[in-house]
Amino acid sequence: DLLALWLKLLQRHAEVRELYSHQFQHVLVDEYQDTNKIQADIVDALASAHRNVMVVGDDAQAIYSFRAATVDNILNFPAQFNPPAQVVLLEQNYRSTQPILAASNAVIGLAGERFTKSLWSDRGSARKPLLVAVGDEADEARDVAERVREQREAGIALKAQAALVRS
Repeated sequence: DLLALWLKLLQRHAEVRELYSHQFQHVLVDEYQDTNKIQADIVDALASAHRNVMVVGDDAQAIYSFRAATVDNILNFPAQFNPPAQVVLLEQNYRSTQPILAASNAVIGLAGERFTKSLWSDRGSARKPLLVAVGDEADEARDVAERVREQREAGIALKAQAALVRS
């Protein structure tokens, strides 16, 4: 209700929308790929006076569809303006190695609608990521545990290992 009623107030009462849209000369939204339709409409209403909006996000990292977030907000953002908003791609990655980014680029490239980008890194590596197919979450847990055990037996201390899990 907090978002829905706030939007309703902005849409139905021009004097309230004008008051707030004139109060904020610039509007910045981070993680815009994870906004829902109501949030995008609120941003649009708050920016209606000056149309100075900057959003930051990555269409390839949209993960909150279960909260009604829609990647369409970021994909359609540039066309909301005349002239269209400028898209600045940040393609250099400072965390991952190039083999990981090559795999990521292959997965991102399968998306039907997306901003075209090619992630790259100066960090090279001879090791390549593995694609492992498992039957279910229990099989996945067993596979991770087995790999950790194998690494420990090969001399890599447990404190030097990490398993990253998306939940």
